[in-house]
Amino acid sequence: MHPGKRKTPSWASTSPQPNGRSSSTSTPGMKQENNSEGDSKRSKPNVPLGADGRPIYSASHGMYKDVRTAALDLFHQLKRASTLSGHDAYFRVQETSPGLDAAEALELLKSMDKVEYKEVNDVFMYIPDLTLNSISELRSHIRVHSTPTSGIPVKHLREAMPNGVAPLGELESKGEILIMRGLTGPFKDIPLPRLGRKNLNGVGILEGGNSRWKTVFWDHEREKGLAGKRVDEEFIFSWADVPMAETDDVTKLLAEQELTVSSAIPAPTKVVPVGPVKKKKKTTRALKITNTHMKEQGIDFSKDYEKPT
Repeated sequence: MHPGKRKTPSWASTSPQPNGRSSSTSTPGMKQENNSEGDSKRSKPNVPLGADGRPIYSASHGMYKDVRTAALDLFHQLKRASTLSGHDAYFRVQETSPGLDAAEALELLKSMDKVEYKEVNDVFMYIPDLTLNSISELRSHIRVHSTPTSGIPVKHLREAMPNGVAPLGELESKGEILIMRGLTGPFKDIPLPRLGRKNLNGVGILEGGNSRWKTVFWDHEREKGLAGKRVDEEFIFSWADVPMAETDDVTKLLAEQELTVSSAIPAPTKVVPVGPVKKKKKTTRALKITNTHMKEQGIDFSKDYEKPT
């Protein structure tokens, strides 16, 4: 007996017949004998694609059941794109949730925080909490809001810079900021390159685009004048090319040059200053007399004295 085949849902059928039945002539729940190709792969549901070409997934296979969920989807799309036309927003709701009222979803989007609607040209605009339009504003913001131990996430700057984060690269080239990069993309799961060299993919440690940028720091040490000048690449390459054998005995090499490891030299004995010896004070205490030893002599001081007769 052949194993049963899962029945394809009606909404995922690729070629429905006029009478609502599938084009397949096999009995439901039974495996077809003459179509091994169709049995080897399970049919996939038709997942709708968004305006950006990416598939839209949800708990109901791309169909939102609540108009508030559709409005929230529009808000996230607007946040990524900064602007969204009313026509595209209306079409997106129809695309993701055909059973919902697209006009109602757009009205909910208009009432959300950080959303501005231009009725003149029918465009939605995302208004971030911070907007940096020039490189001078960006420079001042990083200088004030970053510390040596806490930087500014680049994802926050992307939201605040409508023209892109390319000016960060200009500030880094001037030596005013430091950018912490992630080991993603061409640096994922491969060894780091040698000093001043490229990795196995032929990419330098500072290359890979701004997608690797994670956090930005202001160079406070350079501003204080404590940072040294940038090392020439020729010196970096020369230093990296110096052969260093892992089995070299440093102590032996120093002994050949009549030198000694500093750790092998015994530390001088510390002299502890000795002060004058303090004399202990002698204290005298009066002898304590008790009645215990007098009772042995037949004398008891606890009784009244009686004159002998």
